[in-house]
Amino acid sequence: MRVGAHCTLALLVIDATDDRARTLRTLIELAEDSTPGACFDDERAIALLRAQATPDELRELGASEGLIEHVFAEPHAC
Repeated sequence: MRVGAHCTLALLVIDATDDRARTLRTLIELAEDSTPGACFDDERAIALLRAQATPDELRELGASEGLIEHVFAEPHAC
């Protein structure tokens, strides 16, 4: 019986995908929680979402259209 690397690769891909989704959901939550005291965190979350995700991916993860428009708007202000 041969066991190859491909057997574990599928598990690693699933785990990485789950981790990515969790990370993006956390960033979405940070970006949505817009308060005057959280401006720096909001801006960092928005910058990371803009750099790491697409509008369609954010929709799939439950981001609102308003947030998606805000993330991908230019110029960006808190």
